[in-house]
Amino acid sequence: MAGLRKKLQDRRRWASARTLPEMAQLMALWLEGELSMWPGYDDGAAEETAALIPTLAAANQAGFLTDQSQPGYDGRGFDGLRWQQRAAVTGLVADEQLLTRIRRAGEAAGVTVFIAHPRLLPQGQGDTGTIRGGRPYTRFGQYMPPSVLRQIWRGISKPAMAEVLDAWQVCLIDPDYGRNDRLWPALDRLFATQTTR
Repeated sequence: MAGLRKKLQDRRRWASARTLPEMAQLMALWLEGELSMWPGYDDGAAEETAALIPTLAAANQAGFLTDQSQPGYDGRGFDGLRWQQRAAVTGLVADEQLLTRIRRAGEAAGVTVFIAHPRLLPQGQGDTGTIRGGRPYTRFGQYMPPSVLRQIWRGISKPAMAEVLDAWQVCLIDPDYGRNDRLWPALDRLFATQTTR
């Protein structure tokens, strides 16, 4: 019962946010375990995200509303198959100056930067983020149309949804599988995060 009450309280907090930066602050709280959910995800952060939380929380506190991330990895997965992951993060940015800072930090670190916007054509297809058992398994950086964004962010206020739909969609992804020494240090420097991985 307490868990259900907490989820309802947290849903109300998300519904009360009016801007994308306010939502990013709530995402930082979710990453740090203070909120039980966010509109597109009804649980806590995945175990593989634990080492990334300080970096992701700092990015959100700066206004980069992250919605998907993974560390680089190359090894046996839970299913016994070889999993190859590129370090990657995606999210939404409303502030063009922040967008420029993120893009420059990614490019300086040698990671691929995808930027999409509803009025920016052509829309990007992204790139493979994970290979499982020798086959592409996930993609990062593809353009998300309004119908997908409305589904992911269901339950937020109309003003917040308007900002989500008009935000820059940003993805930073390491071109190489299995490493974590480019993307995450670049974001740590950008957002002045002190982490040890």
